[in-house]
Amino acid sequence: MNISATTKRSPIVLIRTLALIETVIVTLFLYATTLDSLKYQLYSQLPYSNSFTYDALKLLLLPLIQLIITVYAFLSWYRESYTVSTSAITHTSGVFYKKEKISKVTSESTIIISMGPIGKIFHYGSLNIENAGDKTRIILKDIPYPKNFIPTLRQILENNPIAFSKDTIQYNKTFDKKPNLNELLTKDEGRELEFKSSLRFDYKIGKINRDLEKVAMKTVAAFLNSKGGYLVLGVSNDKKIVGLSSDYPHLQHPNSDGFENHLTQIFNAMIGPEFRHLIQVSFHPSEGNDVCIIQALQSARPVYLKIDGDEKFYIRTGNTTTLLKLSEIESYNQYRFSRHIANI
Repeated sequence: MNISATTKRSPIVLIRTLALIETVIVTLFLYATTLDSLKYQLYSQLPYSNSFTYDALKLLLLPLIQLIITVYAFLSWYRESYTVSTSAITHTSGVFYKKEKISKVTSESTIIISMGPIGKIFHYGSLNIENAGDKTRIILKDIPYPKNFIPTLRQILENNPIAFSKDTIQYNKTFDKKPNLNELLTKDEGRELEFKSSLRFDYKIGKINRDLEKVAMKTVAAFLNSKGGYLVLGVSNDKKIVGLSSDYPHLQHPNSDGFENHLTQIFNAMIGPEFRHLIQVSFHPSEGNDVCIIQALQSARPVYLKIDGDEKFYIRTGNTTTLLKLSEIESYNQYRFSRHIANI
């Protein structure tokens, strides 16, 4: 199974860059105030100096220059990422054109976390990966929660599930076997199974309700943070097959491909494309209609759901999806994720 994961540099890096830019701009502005005569002479040489007063030109150019620099800094951060695949790490960057640097890495590599004082406060740092033998060093700079990314990194580089000791969670599930709809219908909703009538069509009000998409993604995020599971779309809570015929007409492409594309879009927006390899989407014809099954594996690092401008953390407790409080998240992550790193 060929899997990969992508991570970006922490948004704090962007804030840090913008703060540095503002400092430089203010410094240059203060210095420029001592060169008024020289600046006016330069202004007089401009071809359109008669069209703008000196002060008007200043008010126009200064914000424009600052905007250009700010946009450049944002695009530089936004387009930069690290993609880990089997035996290689690809560093993608570039504002106007894409640059890729591919570095080979082995499963025996040594991984060291480097975090500065600010990084410890805002939970970001660098992963220094040193290849065994040739001592080649690869650095994933300023990534968020680097400690939590190590299990995923190890899993991918070894190209097989991570094996932990018997008292820890086993990352040994795969997508080798397609889910069996009939088998799932014989089971009741529980920690690893949930049924929903649709992804976005609300049968109670008879129209699209995008809040249902949030509910579905809450369940998927909870599965990822727990022991994995199956979300079956097109089946009501009482296990009656209703299919996706009410969802299809409201998609750009009213078929299973359009449905999966839309599902991937909302997954990437609310959960993140770096976790997409942990879910499998399959379609099962039944009673003249399609049923969609989303199988989610358990994640090796915490999954936060981006919803209504905030990040929330969900887990499965019994047959329900539970939102954890901030204090509960810390203790849950300590048990569920942090202690596993020592066994890698």
